[in-house]
Amino acid sequence: MNIQVADINDTRKLVTVTVTRDEIAEKEVSLLGDFAKQARLPGFRPGKAPKDMVKKRYGKEIQKEVRQKLVSEAYQKAIDEAGFTVLSLVELADPEFSDEADTELKFTFDIKPEFELPEYKGLELSVPKSDVTDHELEHAREHLLNQRAEYNVVEQPAKKGDYVKVSYEGKIGDELVADLLPEQPIFGTQKNTWEEAGSEQGPGVKAVVEGVVGMKAGDVKDADETFPEDYELEALKGKTVTYHIEVHEVREKVLPEINEEFLKTFQVETEEEFNNRIRDDIKSQKEQSAEQQKREQAAAKLAEKVDFPLPESLIEGETQSLLRDFMQRSMAQGATQEQFEERKEELFNGASDAARARVKAQLLLTEVAKKEELKVENEDLNRAIYMEAMSQRMKPEELVKELQKDRQRVVEMQRNILINKALDFLVKEATVTETEPEEAHSHSHSH
Repeated sequence: MNIQVADINDTRKLVTVTVTRDEIAEKEVSLLGDFAKQARLPGFRPGKAPKDMVKKRYGKEIQKEVRQKLVSEAYQKAIDEAGFTVLSLVELADPEFSDEADTELKFTFDIKPEFELPEYKGLELSVPKSDVTDHELEHAREHLLNQRAEYNVVEQPAKKGDYVKVSYEGKIGDELVADLLPEQPIFGTQKNTWEEAGSEQGPGVKAVVEGVVGMKAGDVKDADETFPEDYELEALKGKTVTYHIEVHEVREKVLPEINEEFLKTFQVETEEEFNNRIRDDIKSQKEQSAEQQKREQAAAKLAEKVDFPLPESLIEGETQSLLRDFMQRSMAQGATQEQFEERKEELFNGASDAARARVKAQLLLTEVAKKEELKVENEDLNRAIYMEAMSQRMKPEELVKELQKDRQRVVEMQRNILINKALDFLVKEATVTETEPEEAHSHSHSH
């Protein structure tokens, strides 16, 4: 077998392996012998049939196996002798085997780019301190109390924060908005829907949400809303919609009292313990977030220090993987196929940029792991299998059975473990500065 290497670009090579006619013939003779030993032909004991009869009977199977074995050997030779690290096989051109001539097998490989690993110890990272401010504590307390609030029916006018059962109908002049926007009923006609009176967040129509403040059960009124000229829905751009509002019921939000019974549900005895418990939870969330930030910064800072070409097949694979994850998460939250289609280009470009950053970081971190002689231990793999089994809601032993049939998936898991170990190493060796948290970025808290 003879090998020739041609550059397609910095990270893609075309490797041509020439298999001579003699090598093909030799392989055919060898495999014919193997088949003859096993062959069962009428009138002959197993393995005793003449080779020309075996060839006639099993000719197609022998040809197929000859080709598979030669391709497999040529692939191995290409990888062993080409003098570069193969990251992926991009294409194998369909070979034309001939009885008269040598055969060329053409492999297109993406290879590991060459780069000088920059200094990776002592990276400068910066994360906010995990101290909890009074504002954050108050915000979290409010959130917890709201979660446990009761909503009692009242006859009085609705105050901000009360929940109101309401029906409304929007018109532009005499035309129903429901007819103009059948896909967006929230802007047109709603029957017996609940709105939080005066809410500043949420998807409701402002004229309705603010209009119900001061109304009580049985009240009816009209309220106008003028949509801006650049509004996202064409039918409403610059238009004034009159909403006819009818209130059916008002429920007042009553926050729970912080008494013994309430505290017991949090396994604490005093309000001070309750506050401390919330503080600890927020602090723990902040610490987890800071750890994640350190890892992201470490990968980004290392990548900033060096530039090199990235293999296209790795970027394509990573882009598809990121898009798939995003679509699964979004669909679980109610997104539709049409929404993806509308934003297809924007989503693809975003995923492609993120994929480039990720591929670059992975190549660098793999080198860090190699240089620091980081290893994947059995317990690392067991932990990764356990975590993946939990995330897929299956028993670890079921996942192990799947992995035994899919060697590539195990290799992928080991690679991810090494990359994570390299990231941990970077963070451990980094210089970390803690900054004062910005009050504006206070974390909300859920229990």
